[in-house]
Order: sequence, then C-alpha cells, then structure tokens
Amino acid sequence: MSNIDRRQFVLGAAAIGLSGSALTVLLDACNRKGSTTTEGWPVDLKSANLQIHHLLRRAGFSPNQSEIDKYSKMGVKATTQSLLDYEKVDNTALENRLAGITVDTKNLADLQRWWLLRMVYTQRPLQEKMTLFLHGLLTSGFSKVVNGPYMLAQNKLLRSQAIGDYGELLKAISRDPAMMLWLDSATNHKATPNENFARELMELFSLGIGNYTETDVREAARAFTGWELSNGAFVFNTAQHDTGSKTFLGQTGNFTGDDIIDIIMKQPAAAKFICRKMFEFFVYDNPDDPVVSHLAAVFTQNNRSLKAVMNEILSSTEFYSANAYRAKVKSPVELVAGMIRGLNIETNGLELVNPVNGMGQSLFNPPNVAGWKGGTSWINSATMIYRLNFANTVATARQKGFVFDPAQTLLQNGVAQPQGAVDYFTNLLIDGVIPDSERKILLSYLNVSSSTTVSSSSAWATDEQLRSLTYLVLCSPDYQLA
Repeated sequence: MSNIDRRQFVLGAAAIGLSGSALTVLLDACNRKGSTTTEGWPVDLKSANLQIHHLLRRAGFSPNQSEIDKYSKMGVKATTQSLLDYEKVDNTALENRLAGITVDTKNLADLQRWWLLRMVYTQRPLQEKMTLFLHGLLTSGFSKVVNGPYMLAQNKLLRSQAIGDYGELLKAISRDPAMMLWLDSATNHKATPNENFARELMELFSLGIGNYTETDVREAARAFTGWELSNGAFVFNTAQHDTGSKTFLGQTGNFTGDDIIDIIMKQPAAAKFICRKMFEFFVYDNPDDPVVSHLAAVFTQNNRSLKAVMNEILSSTEFYSANAYRAKVKSPVELVAGMIRGLNIETNGLELVNPVNGMGQSLFNPPNVAGWKGGTSWINSATMIYRLNFANTVATARQKGFVFDPAQTLLQNGVAQPQGAVDYFTNLLIDGVIPDSERKILLSYLNVSSSTTVSSSSAWATDEQLRSLTYLVLCSPDYQLA
C-alpha cells in the first residue's frame, strides 16, 4: 500500500489555523512511521468487531453507532447476506425524505445533493456503493450530456441493475440516452460509423486494452449503427443500420449491438476484467492473478452475476487480510457521506455538495471517459484543505438543519467520562485502532479530571474540547483511509 504523505495533513491543518495544542496532536499522529494500519500496534483482523467495521465501511459508507450495534449482534456472515439481499430491506424512509426536498433535475448541484442524501440515509448501503462503482466505470458526464434528466435516468438504471447480470447491464447502458450522447452513438450511421462507443465498450467497460484489435472496433461500430434517440428515448433506425456481414473477435455474422455484447461476454478476458475492477474498488489494488481467475470463474458459473462475485469478494480471506484493511484512500464522496452517516447528523444536503466538488469528485460529472483515477490522487495540498475544512464544519455544526452535538451524542450512548469520550469517537470513527501513545495524547488534550462527567449543560470549554476531539479524529490520517 502506498502511504499517504502525512505532511499534507500538516499543511492543511496550518492553512485553516488549528490552535497550537490541536496542531501538536495532529503533528504527533502525522509523524507516525510506516504503515498506517499495522506498525506500532497490533491489528487483529480476526476480531469480529473489526471485521464488522471494515465490512460496513467497504460495502457501504462509514457506519453509525446504531448500525454497528445492530450488525455486531448479527455477526459477519449474516451482515454480509443482509447487505447483499438489500432488495428485501425497507427503504421507504429514504424515499420519503427525498420526496420532501425540491430537486431541479436540470441542475447539476441538485442532482449531486440528491445522490449524496441517498448515500447518507439509505438502508441499502451496498446498493449505493455499487451504483458509485458503476458510475465510475460506465461513465457519462454532465459536461457533455448537458441534460440532467438523462443523467438521473442513467443513475437510476445503474442502481436498478447494480448486482444483476453484467451483460444485460451493458445492453441497457448501450441504449441509455446519456451514454448515447456521451459516446456519440446517437449519431452512429451506416455511411459514417462512429467508433467511440464501440471502443470504450471494449477498452473501459468489458475487455481492456490488448484483448481486441482496431478491426474489432470498426466492426463493432458497424453493428451499433442505427441506434438513435427520438424524443429522449432509444430507437433502432433500421434504415441507418449496417446489415452487412461483420467479423468480430473471430466470429462472423450480421451482428447487431446486442450480438456484439453477447460475444464479448463469452470472452474469458471479460470475466477477468470486471472481476478485477470490482476487487480493486472494494478490496485492494493489484490482486494476484489466481484471485482474479477464481472470481472470474464465479462470474461465469453464475450467469455473469455481479451479486455472486460480490458475495465471493465480501466472504474472501483477501477481504479480511492486512493487505485490505485501511488500504484504500477514501474518495471525497466516501469521506463526506461517511462523516455525516457515521456521526448520525441530520442534514438537508445543502452543506455537502461544494465540499465534495472541492475535494475533486463531481458526481454525475467525472473528468473523462476513464472516470476518476482514485487512490492517492485524492490527496494533495489543495484537496486536504477541503477535507480538513469539512471536518471542521462537521465538528462545529450548530446550525439549524445541520447540527452535531458531541456531548448529547455521548450521553445517548451512556458515556459520562472523558476517557470514554476518547474511546467512543475513536471506536466509532477509526475502529478503535490507535496506538496507546496517540490515545494518551488525545486524553491529555481534553485536559480534564478523570472524575469529570459530561452533561447536556456542559461548559463552553468542555463543548469546545469535545468538538476538537472529534475534529482531530476526523482529520487523522487513519480516517482518510477506507
């Protein structure tokens, strides 16, 4: 795993003017050497508690205390099954919440707010996480599509087929209006075949470079001719379809676009491609070939089922290995949605859009056809300032409609001692995985007697200390990792 350059945290902290004592705490955390997860203290990845935290973070977004309590009682195996069987979970509360806000579907910021609220308040976290994964894979962007309703429709398509048959999803996305505009297939005519969609279908959606030829691109483009939009919907214009014989990936026939996708899905490279993408998104980068081959066999044996692959991933030894734990940098969406969800903050979402965009991830508007690069590219001196600023916004939230009350949170969870406050927020936010030396630093920062209790009428200083404690944990290098 590539370690985050911890100096970035110091630069960001200084830029927003942390107090001297708070900056000292952050500096001490940033100066830790080596791996952020295994050096300096033991991490028992066989611990059921740690596995639940890891599972809920990777298969969704950072869990809140009630989710941790609920799923800890269920156990890892039952939790995994519940996450996968999300269609059985009642999500009415989320839909009612979203129905209560005004969303202009022509406005990009409104679409982003709508989706962020889904991630924060959904009872089906894996469905939203898979939708996010697919959005970064089967990309389309508002910058070129310039049609909010089309982008929203695509988002709903990805959500509806998030763990279904990947071949069927590719057929559906090939007819999706946003994708047809994004990759120019809406103007793919037999006299002048447009190769954009055919190329990206193979390079970015299904096979990867090296598993097709330029001839395959040209022949596939011919097969997709005649696919057009009329009144915002897909239509097949037979007059513009090339009915001639085509040779594609070694097969010859009068192929249509659906035929092309069927042929692609029979290629061993296709199974390995999508399984590698899923593994790298949910577990860690650069998996060994045997791991990918095993997942590809599961994919093939289960009729291209993404659910079957996801079940295998979430149940694997690799998923619960030291290589996986805290091995992924949280994307801006994961960071922001996770903070709000984890701390159980009530919000209408208006405070969420600009920070996510500032951190470098504009939902519904990825930078190019390859989506976001991800990984350590999320971390630089500019984006860290946004990360730290948002942590500050959350920790100090006292506004109507965006409130975080750390003292009340502790009281509701039966915590009445300062030591308990440190334990509570580190357990909730970073799984309790913290060296004793750093825990002592956080305790000393509270600077209160061990007999001091926390009450709803805490003095202002106590309130500030609790907010700063929360802030420091949210800003910690470890919290930046999923």
